Amino acid sequence: GEQGVALLQTFQPEHPVIRAILTGDEEGFWRAEAAERRAAGMPPYGRLAGIILSAPEARAAFDLGTHLARNDAALRRIGAQIYGPAPAPIARIRGRHRVRLLVKAAKGAPLQAAIRDWLAPVKLPAQVRLVVDIDPQSFF
Repeated sequence: GEQGVALLQTFQPEHPVIRAILTGDEEGFWRAEAAERRAAGMPPYGRLAGIILSAPEARAAFDLGTHLARNDAALRRIGAQIYGPAPAPIARIRGRHRVRLLVKAAKGAPLQAAIRDWLAPVKLPAQVRLVVDIDPQSFF
């Protein structure tokens, strides 16, 4: 094939991904990425669950997210940590404000059962939707 020119613009020229692209060291990048993920307990060395709350009014989603974060005994029992609530990366879709919580647990932890126990007593306010994504592939 023909050779071309690729232009790369970044605010983080020293970021490991950029360094790997520029040096062609894909294997080195993946080794470093795996080591960082292992140290942080991130997949595939740990488990994640994304919780998305959505509502026509942002306050309703944030209020429920705050309630969930403060009442996390079922998650703490398995050693899980909860982060958030925070605006979802795509904070509004089809007129609904979106708020995200992230639950992180050890690889062998019974994450799904703990989330089921955590959410069982929750009464969703009218107009608030809750979606659980176990081991999410993206964070939109």
